Amino acid sequence: MFTLSSIGRTSLLGALLLAASVGSTMAAQIVGIGGKCLDVRGGSSADGTPVQLWTCHGGPNQNWVIGNGEIRGFGGKCLDVRGFSTQPGTAVQIWTCHGGGNQAWTVMDGDIRGIRFRCLDATGGSSANGTPLQIWTCHGGSNQKWLVR
Repeated sequence: MFTLSSIGRTSLLGALLLAASVGSTMAAQIVGIGGKCLDVRGGSSADGTPVQLWTCHGGPNQNWVIGNGEIRGFGGKCLDVRGFSTQPGTAVQIWTCHGGGNQAWTVMDGDIRGIRFRCLDATGGSSANGTPLQIWTCHGGSNQKWLVR
């Protein structure tokens, strides 16, 4: 049996940090082209609500929890590719989390990649408020680059 005195405070802290990092998540804003944030339209938590770009304001509809292969947003709903489609141009929305491939995301090196490794994309390269988000073939353009902060 281990006690605090037998493993030491430093080891205990290390173990706690390691345990916290396994399957870790983090809450953040996701910022794209023009410094605009991923935003759940109208602050609605209804399934099927579109995700768009909007001026960052720190509201709950712009806070995302990233981890375990998911991106969860307002109302605990998952970032979701509409209709399980893999076609470029398919809209992104929020939906009740179900663990499907259309809700699996990888955040790495400025890209957010989803189903069939399609990139999260601001439609038409626009940074205007209300620009809908979609999946698109990855091309490295500024409308596909994201900063998690």
